[in-house]
Amino acid sequence: DLCSHGANACFVTGDFDSMNELIDEVLSKDIDMKEKYRISEIKVKSLLTVGKVNESIDAALDFRRQLGLPTPQKKPASKFTIAREYMRVMRLLKKKTAEDIANLPELDDERQEMGQRMNELLTVCAFQVQPTMLALIIFLLTTTTLKHGLNPSSCDAFAGLGMILCGRLGKLEKGCEMAKAAELIAEQPGMRRITSKTIFVTQSFCYHWTEPLQDTVTPLLEGCQKGLEIGDTDSACSCLVVRSYCLYFTGRPLKSIQEELEATIQVMTQLKQDESLLQIINLRTTVKKLRGIDSEAGDKIWDSMLTTAASNDDFSLSSLVNVMKLEVF
Repeated sequence: DLCSHGANACFVTGDFDSMNELIDEVLSKDIDMKEKYRISEIKVKSLLTVGKVNESIDAALDFRRQLGLPTPQKKPASKFTIAREYMRVMRLLKKKTAEDIANLPELDDERQEMGQRMNELLTVCAFQVQPTMLALIIFLLTTTTLKHGLNPSSCDAFAGLGMILCGRLGKLEKGCEMAKAAELIAEQPGMRRITSKTIFVTQSFCYHWTEPLQDTVTPLLEGCQKGLEIGDTDSACSCLVVRSYCLYFTGRPLKSIQEELEATIQVMTQLKQDESLLQIINLRTTVKKLRGIDSEAGDKIWDSMLTTAASNDDFSLSSLVNVMKLEVF
């Protein structure tokens, strides 16, 4: 138990070498499933943080299989499979409002709770390297919540469902209603750890469809602050990344954006948030090129980032780099 807590403390402070030693020590012992869950959670989060997304997915899927729970395969999902699972969710959801969803009973099945947490972590990984798999994970999170009850992972379920409804299906009203459900769940007792991530997903992928982009800037900063307060540095930095891009796309002066990005890079370097750091460096490169600063160096940075993205199968990073390259060409 001390090793598990020590590993988590090392993860929060960015001491990954010590963390890996403690993880290996715990997993080498004959431990119960609850203890294995604690250390597996840290392992999945740490692999994601340092950019080893595929390994993070493998670790999360492996633990769900150990729990004996339905587990999607790590491969692109067919349109038929996605449509089938979507219809299953809609049948369970019926005409429930955000308030109806937030009033569902609490989840009291420990095995399902551990499985939900792994799915929650998988949403971040799959978004980067296996986007069709992401839909299946969100649907699985949602159906489990509707069948077994609420826990913090339920916020990811309905925020993610809102993202799909808004961004993919164009059902903006229904999508924002699901985002509202996620926020109402996050306000309940015992849900504090998911507040920052909920803000990140709803503000980044739902509300901007129906509200001015400028309106997301303040909530995302609040999401970052809440994440740092509770030790959720991943979500805190994700909020900071999206906020930075929002500042750029809403027309803030380039000089002030660059100054803020330089400070953000220092924070992310200190927290060892490699994935978020790359996204901020991508934006800084764009800003500097538009200002006529270090243009050739910027090209080399982009080439290096695309190489890194290709080696990690990170379509999200490669897409973001290519989009920002269009801003200056």
